[in-house]
Amino acid sequence: MTQRCIILLLAMSMGLWARAQSKITISQVQAVDGQTTLQGTDATIQLGRAEGRGSATVLSSGGVEAKVQAKVSSHHVRRSSVKDSAVNVILEISMRAGKDKDTQRVEKIFYLEQSRTSVVSKTFNFKKGITMRPIALTFNIALE
Repeated sequence: MTQRCIILLLAMSMGLWARAQSKITISQVQAVDGQTTLQGTDATIQLGRAEGRGSATVLSSGGVEAKVQAKVSSHHVRRSSVKDSAVNVILEISMRAGKDKDTQRVEKIFYLEQSRTSVVSKTFNFKKGITMRPIALTFNIALE
């Protein structure tokens, strides 16, 4: 009887654990390349659990491609209840413009009941000789 109860409790806890999924929604993707504005596509990165990794291509037009890799983790700090409830989102943004490529990293930390949305804005500079080609990438993220 005790063994059945333990197995039942384990099965129930595994079911609850399997349902705890996170989703990162990327929207309003826009890149400015000189005088040209490129519109990207909205994307959703579905994580298998509450924490994990995933990636999505958010822009692919005009010879410019941008891919976002996301990692979600939580903090475990015993001394502070505010920090202990924090969720950490790390975004690695890889951009390719023609033959040139660059990667930049963005880290966002959301505390307690803070709205888990943010605007990400990064400028990638591609240099060819003395000529610079700046591309500004902007998008919104929402963590659910």
